[in-house]
Amino acid sequence: MRRTPPVMPPMCVVCPRRPHDDKTFSEFTLVYFRATRTYDDDWVGHPESAVWFCNDHVHLAEGLTDLTAPEALERIR
Repeated sequence: MRRTPPVMPPMCVVCPRRPHDDKTFSEFTLVYFRATRTYDDDWVGHPESAVWFCNDHVHLAEGLTDLTAPEALERIR
């Protein structure tokens, strides 16, 4: 029996907004930055390069997806 890995629900990395606060699930975008590791084909989980943004802040990630997530977040914050 395989365990289901933890899922990272939408929560904006810039502000504390989450679904059911004042936003719906459709008001979040998952942005993929440059990966720093590879995963096996059977790997399941949330990749380290994927970061949630609410639609009010997703524009901050534009032009930064060639950076790693920590590098991009350092520039955004």
